[in-house]
Amino acid sequence: MNKTPERGKSSKKEKKPLRLAGRWGRQVPGLVGKLVVILIAIVAMGLMFSALQVLESAWLRMSLSLIIIAGILLLCFGDGLTTGVRDADASRFYTHLEKEGRTPSAQDDSACYHPLKALCAALLVFGIPLAIAVYLAVTAKPYTYVLQDLPLWLTDNYASRSDIMGPLGAYTASSGMVVKDWLRMAVRLTELVYVNLFSDPQIMVQQIDRLSPLFVASYPIAYLIGYLCGPAQSAKRQAQNRRAKKIAARRAQKNKVADELLDHPKQVHYGHRQEEEKKRKKELV
Repeated sequence: MNKTPERGKSSKKEKKPLRLAGRWGRQVPGLVGKLVVILIAIVAMGLMFSALQVLESAWLRMSLSLIIIAGILLLCFGDGLTTGVRDADASRFYTHLEKEGRTPSAQDDSACYHPLKALCAALLVFGIPLAIAVYLAVTAKPYTYVLQDLPLWLTDNYASRSDIMGPLGAYTASSGMVVKDWLRMAVRLTELVYVNLFSDPQIMVQQIDRLSPLFVASYPIAYLIGYLCGPAQSAKRQAQNRRAKKIAARRAQKNKVADELLDHPKQVHYGHRQEEEKKRKKELV
């Protein structure tokens, strides 16, 4: 009689959970350094492509801006994916050492995979700009007209007329930057690539301030998504390596069989030996 499989037991081999790092804090400074370099690259690219505002075609400006934004997010995702794959490989190596009866070191433990490792590194780099962006979003106000300089024809012709220039003195007084303006400028440096999506950033300052948290958060989110995809990518690479080893082993086995059929390993075999072919030729002659 055929035995029915017990319930709760699957025929497929269950995957063991990936080992998480215990002392993952040691790896955070190295991740922070890489993210700081990425942040500097984001600011540099934003300053470089801020000239897109001079384009008259809105569709062209927005299309180029979206391509640049996609490239930056892909950069963040790729760095997170590379780090995640490296840490996942370190976790599997740690498990392999334990199976062999060897004692892993503290460095092997800290190199293992852990999502909090990437989260803390991302918050240390993007946390302050994100907090300022949230403040700007909460306190966002509509654009108000700022006093501009007087035209030259007025100042040149009536500069000596105190009765005319006196009342217009308010237009020549320039207001300095307040703390909020400096904070806004710091956030704008990290989101200049997004500002190009707006036709007039000065007039649309309220909309930009309200969307600033989403703009700034897009970088660490892309990095974290890449890091979380690291274990799956690592498993995929290991599966490909196992297939490649199996194919190489099969080829080596076939070559071994072929070498056994031949007198010399480098001799080509066509179903008969060269000595037999020579004997047949002599008989024909």
